[in-house]
Amino acid sequence: MELKYSWLQSFFETKLPEPNDLAELLTMRSLELESVVKKDGDFIFDIAMLPSRKYDYINYHGAIRDISAILKLDIKSGMVEEADINKGKIIYLQTDEVEKKLGIKIAEEEVIDILTKLGFKAEKKENTYNVSAPHFRPDIELKEDVVEEIARIYGYEKIEEKMPEGMLIPPKRNDNHFFAGAVKNIIKGLGYDEVYNYSFASRGDFELENPIAKGKEFMRALLTQGLEKNDAENSKNFKEIKIFEIGKVFQAKGERWHFAALSNKADFYEMKGVADAVLIGMGINDYYYEDHDSKVAEVHADGKVIGHIDHNTFEFNFDEMVRLANENLEYKPISRYPIIARDIAIFVPADTKAAQVLDVIENTAGELLVDVDLFDIFEKEGRKSLAFRLMFQSPDKTLTDEEVNEIRDKVFKALEDTSPGWEIRR
Repeated sequence: MELKYSWLQSFFETKLPEPNDLAELLTMRSLELESVVKKDGDFIFDIAMLPSRKYDYINYHGAIRDISAILKLDIKSGMVEEADINKGKIIYLQTDEVEKKLGIKIAEEEVIDILTKLGFKAEKKENTYNVSAPHFRPDIELKEDVVEEIARIYGYEKIEEKMPEGMLIPPKRNDNHFFAGAVKNIIKGLGYDEVYNYSFASRGDFELENPIAKGKEFMRALLTQGLEKNDAENSKNFKEIKIFEIGKVFQAKGERWHFAALSNKADFYEMKGVADAVLIGMGINDYYYEDHDSKVAEVHADGKVIGHIDHNTFEFNFDEMVRLANENLEYKPISRYPIIARDIAIFVPADTKAAQVLDVIENTAGELLVDVDLFDIFEKEGRKSLAFRLMFQSPDKTLTDEEVNEIRDKVFKALEDTSPGWEIRR
């Protein structure tokens, strides 16, 4: 839109500011001026029409009304169409609301003058401004719209910047969301991707009256249901699938949060390593594994079963993990000295739990034992063979073979003394 400086001047008796000064005033308060160009003894204002100004600039008289309000000048009689305020919306604005919303006090006479020169009908009755919007301003619907008109003409640069005052009360921390973030960081670092599955499944404890689709007739009872479906669908296109999910499950004993993971190329020992990394990362150290009939192992902590590990999946009660989590992790410097490993294998009765053997090993080996991994299980002639890898390390020196072998032999003796049915495979 182009407007001539002489055309703008024709609406006023008083001399307008110089073209560049007027352009700056309009830019600050009203319009987006692209340029001011001198042409044929006049100045051309090249105006980019802003979406927020389209209503009152429909016939170019918006520029005249804005100049009148900004410079407090009267427009020549009959030069601008009278606003039909009977078709506009009436807005009631408390006098103190202008100050509350802008943070400054503007004289009531100036508020009335600004609105009147913009084509509004404005009058003050007691503590209220009764404002009638002109027919060409259907965008004026709220009190805030009226206050915005007052502010732009008054000048945003005149409104002092102030920090808001008041009491800011931080929200109560949601522990589930907090620790979910910690768990995601850990397991993503191990190469797993997060998925979001529907809460509906093909089986579960709660059946829906109006299922959204076939195969989604129940509320899910386990997250692994969805992960296994993800694996079946995506294995057609990808060789390796490593995914996890944190979400709600709906079981007969209640609604709760679960955490589950799946790796299609993993075995029990890899999934156990992932579970260990997550649990230790959350500060949960006092837990142990037990054999389970339908799953490879149960995970116990604080006298409860908090999860299960299958061959290539695991699923935990995330609510219980959050309850047991400890943010105050104890820092232990990494030892500069090498780890020495020793493998031991033992025959035990078929009903013996791996955790029973592990307890004896850990209680006997002492502080130099930094880690134990169960890496092999098989049954033969009514007995079960359990193979463990023991890792020894000192924070102060390099251990010798003699020192490590002495501890290993001590563990051998403790295991064989535990039960007549326990036999070391030498």
